[in-house]
Amino acid sequence: MTIAIAISRRTARPFGRIPGGGAAGGERQALDVGRVAGKLTRGPTALERRSVQAILRFLKGNWFLFGIGLAVALGMTVPGLGRALNAGRVASTAAVGVIFVLSGLSLPSDQLRAGLRNVRVHVLLQAFIFLAVPAYFCLTAGWLRGVMSGHLILGVYALAVFPTTISSCIVFTQMARGNVAATIFNAVLANLLGVFVSPLLLTLLLRQAGWGLPMDEVARIFLNLALKVLLPFAAGQLLRLRLRSFADRNRRRFSTASACLILLIVFLAFCKAAGSDALRAGAGELAGPLAYLAGSNVLLMALAYGAGRLVGLGRADLASVIFTAPQKTLAMGIPLLTTYFASQPEVIGAAMIPALFYHPWQLLTAGVARSFVTVPESSSGDGGRQA
Repeated sequence: MTIAIAISRRTARPFGRIPGGGAAGGERQALDVGRVAGKLTRGPTALERRSVQAILRFLKGNWFLFGIGLAVALGMTVPGLGRALNAGRVASTAAVGVIFVLSGLSLPSDQLRAGLRNVRVHVLLQAFIFLAVPAYFCLTAGWLRGVMSGHLILGVYALAVFPTTISSCIVFTQMARGNVAATIFNAVLANLLGVFVSPLLLTLLLRQAGWGLPMDEVARIFLNLALKVLLPFAAGQLLRLRLRSFADRNRRRFSTASACLILLIVFLAFCKAAGSDALRAGAGELAGPLAYLAGSNVLLMALAYGAGRLVGLGRADLASVIFTAPQKTLAMGIPLLTTYFASQPEVIGAAMIPALFYHPWQLLTAGVARSFVTVPESSSGDGGRQA
C-alpha cells in the first residue's frame, strides 16, 4: 500500500502543466493560448484589406452587369410585384420618358459643330453603325431560324439597329490613345440619329424578314415613339440650352440614374414575360444564339478594322473605329425596344436577351482588343486626334 501511494504521487501531473515541463510547461501553454487568442482578435492584415478593396472595386465597376442578372432573376421569381408596380404600363412609360429627358440633357450635341473635320472617319462609322451592321444581321440571322425562336430573332434585329454606346467606346478609345474627338463626335451623332433612324430600320428589317406590320400599326408605333421618345429627348435638349454647365457637372449622376431606370425596365419586362411561351422558347435554346452573337461581335470588330485600313485611316483613327463601330447601346436601345413592341409585351422579355448578352460581351472583347490596338506614345498624334 505504501509503495502504491508513493508511485501514484511520483507519476501524478499538476493541472495545467506540460509533461516533462513542470511550471515552465504551463507557462508555454499559456503563451500558446495567448497567441491563438491574438490571432482570433487581431484586425485584418494588409493583404486581406487589399483583397477586400479589390473585390469592392470590381463590384463597384461592374454593378450594372450584376444588376442586369438580378433584375432578370427577380422578374422571373416575383412577377406579381412587377405587374402590380407597372399597372397600365405607367412605370415603364415614365422610366422611358425620364431616360430620354436625361439623354437629351446630357448629350453634348453642341460638340457636333466642332467635329466636322475628318470626314472619312465620320462617314465610315455612321455607315457601319446604321448600314453594315443591320445588313450583316439581316443576312446571317435568317440562317438560324431553325435553331432560334422568332422572338429571339426579333431581338437580334432590334440589336442590329441600336446606335453605338457613348461612355464605353469613349473610355476604350482613351485607353488605347485613339482619336477621342472622332469617337465623341460619332457617338453623339449616332445617338441623335438613332432616335429617328433606328425605329425606321427595324420596321424595314421586320418587313424584309416577313414580319411586316400593317400600316396602321406602323403609324401607331411611330406616334408612340414620337410621344415617348422624341418629345422627352427634345425637351432634354431644350433644357440643355439653359442648363449646359449643370448638365455637364452632373453627367455621371445622370448616367447612373439612367442605368438604374434601365434595370427597372428590364425587371418589369421580365415580370410581364415570366411564364410566357415566348420566353420559355427563347431561354431553352440560348447556347447557339449566344455563340452566334459572340462570334458576330468579334467578326464585326475585324470588319471595322479592315474597312478602316481599306480607306487609309491612321492608327488613332483605327482605334476609334474599332471601339465605336460594332458596339450597341443599352441606354437607348432597351427603351426603344420596349416602346416599339409596347403592344406585344409578351415578346419583350425574349427580345431583350440578345441585347442583354451582347452588352457585357462587347466590353470583354473591347478590353482584349485594347492590348492589340493601343497607339504608342510616340505616334499617338498620328492618324488624327482631332475629329
